[in-house]
Amino acid sequence: MKIIQWIVRQWLTASLGRWKIVSSVALLSLSVVVPGPSAQGSTSTLAPEQIITRMEQRYEHQLQALTSYQGRRRYSVTGGVLGDPAYLLVEEQYGSQEGKQFRVLERGGSAQVEKRVFSRLLKAEQETSRDPAREAVELCRRNYNFTFVQYDPAKGSYIFQVEPRTSNPYLLRGTIWVDAQDFAVRRIEGEPVVRQSSFVRQTHFIHEFAKFGEFWLPVRHRSETDLVLLGRAILEINYFDYQWQKRQEAHP
Repeated sequence: MKIIQWIVRQWLTASLGRWKIVSSVALLSLSVVVPGPSAQGSTSTLAPEQIITRMEQRYEHQLQALTSYQGRRRYSVTGGVLGDPAYLLVEEQYGSQEGKQFRVLERGGSAQVEKRVFSRLLKAEQETSRDPAREAVELCRRNYNFTFVQYDPAKGSYIFQVEPRTSNPYLLRGTIWVDAQDFAVRRIEGEPVVRQSSFVRQTHFIHEFAKFGEFWLPVRHRSETDLVLLGRAILEINYFDYQWQKRQEAHP
C-alpha cells in the first residue's frame, strides 16, 4: 500500500507542475470586444503587428469594462494510477478590484488529487489574477514573441505561433487563434515551456473560449500529460453558468 501511495504522490507532483499553465491561460478569460473591420477586410488590410496590437487593446479594454462576473467550473482528473476519476465542482466569483475567489460546491474521488492538484491550481489562479503576477503571464508582446502563420477562413481567425520572451515557468509555447472580428483569443493549443519534472515526457493542452454578450470567456480545457512508467494523466475543466456585470459608462 505504501508503494502505491508513493507512486500516486509522484504522479500528482509531476502532473501539477505542468498543469499550472492552466492558471496563466485562464487570465485570458476576460476578453472584451474591440470594434474592428470585418473578417474579409481584416485579412487584406491588417499587418500581423496591427492584429497583435488590437488583441492587446482588447485585453486592456476588458480590464476596464468588466466589473464582475460569476460562473461555475468542473475539474476532473483521470489516470491509470488513480483508478476512479476525481472531480471538483467550483463556483467562481471575480471582481475587478478583488480578483478571483472560489467556493467548492461538490467533490468526489481521490482526496490526494484535490489536495495536490485542484486546490493548488485554484490557489495559483487566484494569485495570478491580480497585479503584478497577472502582468507577468499576460499574452502580450512584453512576455511573448508572435509569428504570423496564416488566416483560417473556416474559423474566421488569425493564427500565430507564440514563444516566451522570459523564463517565467507559467508561460506557454504553442499556437493561438485570434478572432478576426473581435480580436479576442478563441483558442490556445500548446505546452508549458518549462519541464518541471523528470517524470514528464510530454504535455499538450487545448484551451477554448466562446462569446457571451460582449465578452469571450473560457468554456473548455483539456491537458494530457505522458508520465514515465505511470501512464497518461488527463485534466479537464468545463466552464458554465456565467453571469456578468459590465461597468457603467459615465455620461456628461
